[in-house]
Amino acid sequence: MESRRRKSRKHRKIWPYLVGIGVLGVAASAIVYGMFIEHPTHALATAHVSSKNAHYTAYPFTHRVTFLLLGSSLETANHHDITAKDARNRTDTMILVSINPATKQVGVLSIPRDSRVEVPPVGKTKIAEASFFGGVRETVAVVENTFHVPVDYYAYLNLFQFAKIINDMGGLTVDVPQNEVYQPGGPLGIDLKKGVHHLNGQQVLEFVRFRNTSQGDIGRIQQQQQVLRDMAAQLLQPQEIPRWPRLAHDLISALSYTNLSTGQLLSLGLFAKSISLSSVRYATIPGYATTHVDPYMHIPLSYWHWSRHLTPLLIQNVLLGDNLTPQQKHSVVFQVESGTKSLRPAEQLAQKLQQQGYTVLPVGWANHHNHHRTVLINTTGDRYLGNQIASMLGPNQQEFTAYHTTPWDFKIVVGSDYSPPKGL
Repeated sequence: MESRRRKSRKHRKIWPYLVGIGVLGVAASAIVYGMFIEHPTHALATAHVSSKNAHYTAYPFTHRVTFLLLGSSLETANHHDITAKDARNRTDTMILVSINPATKQVGVLSIPRDSRVEVPPVGKTKIAEASFFGGVRETVAVVENTFHVPVDYYAYLNLFQFAKIINDMGGLTVDVPQNEVYQPGGPLGIDLKKGVHHLNGQQVLEFVRFRNTSQGDIGRIQQQQQVLRDMAAQLLQPQEIPRWPRLAHDLISALSYTNLSTGQLLSLGLFAKSISLSSVRYATIPGYATTHVDPYMHIPLSYWHWSRHLTPLLIQNVLLGDNLTPQQKHSVVFQVESGTKSLRPAEQLAQKLQQQGYTVLPVGWANHHNHHRTVLINTTGDRYLGNQIASMLGPNQQEFTAYHTTPWDFKIVVGSDYSPPKGL
């Protein structure tokens, strides 16, 4: 197995990306539509399922449930895909999704593939390796043991058909944030121009593969999440319903392993129709890049050192939907600096944050005193929490990242435009 693993590392990978709540919801909806409309005599047309379909809101999921969505790596050698459909490949995309049927809230938490965790019997290595050494069951166990999140259901997707899925959707409109170029013309080439474009399947695949962003792999994860949001927004439009039967076939072909029953997929499809996309909260496990000697390869490799401080907060708040405890809130650290000629506005803001239970480091001066715009730097990996803080500041410029290398979680530079809403 060692020779196989060493050899496979030499191959260039096409990263898998069609995972997230959009996949489960749309897949289930497509299965429902395709099987009931095109094949009404299919085994799905049981009394139980027909009853669910008739009531339309009777979900078997009556409490919060958590899904682990996995995407396999697609290996290439000599310009050809070599990964067999049933091969035990590394999991290059990993997303936890939590659904609360009562509140219709959805939490999506991306786990960076290079996160350094304990993988029996190898030791501390990349979480992507769990499926290589122990398959899907081992991956589920590693996620549960590492992040202390019970995984109720899993879905493992083989993504050979990603480009076909996008093409069968009629393409996808995507806002490309920068010129994205990597070995243009090559078998894994990427050549996208900055701006809003309607992309075909191959181009969307290039977009979600691109990792030469200012944030590296974390930027790639953010582009994945953007595509999931764009796909969900497009597929849930009424005019897109005629495309669902064809997509059902594509998605079923991509689904390799799952412990979800057909009836549960149906219920997820019904649930997906009832949620607002604005209620889906996305976050990424924060941390920073580091280098360690791999316990199996015995060579230095790059890892993601995930934050032991912030990750439990995101799990509780994003996935489980629970408010932070006073102790957890106190563990969130702010640095407030004055970008004007007076410390007073910054000191007033620091006092308000402390009154709300946060920890604030001593107020200081910014690098210069002519900041016209108040700036909020969020390193928690959670945009939603950053938006809550931003609402306290009036006009502001937000900078967001999952890279966390500072003693603070949020940094606020108070500019001359600082104008907190009344009552704060």
